[in-house]
Amino acid sequence: MWKRKLGWGLVAMLAFMAALFPGASVRTEAAAGYDAVIYFPFDRYPLTGDHIRDAIADGHSAICTIDRAGADANRKESLKGIPTKSGYDRDEWPMAMCDEGGAGADVRYVPSSDNRGAGAWVGNQLSSYANGKRIKFVMSYGS
Repeated sequence: MWKRKLGWGLVAMLAFMAALFPGASVRTEAAAGYDAVIYFPFDRYPLTGDHIRDAIADGHSAICTIDRAGADANRKESLKGIPTKSGYDRDEWPMAMCDEGGAGADVRYVPSSDNRGAGAWVGNQLSSYANGKRIKFVMSYGS
């Protein structure tokens, strides 16, 4: 019995330390169902960040399983019936390059400058991850 209590106490302590020090070397991502965490810079891309945050709060996945080959089909499904609008992009969450994207994705008009900057940032962050990797998105407020 004491081992079980000590084990849960250790897990709680590690979770607390990870929350205090997000860059710490304690890695529990795989056990949590994802391979890595991306801290989205909300302060740099606030309108795209608003969309991601709101879509996740509405029940869409915070995890993106990378599926680059499925991006075109997902984009076609998620944007079906949503007209273009001058000066805006139709931002999708989950993103088209995610296995979770496609039909049923949350779509919002976001000013092109904010959305394209965010897209370039995300693309750069995910470039080293292979298809099938599960990446959790977390909002980062402040540099």
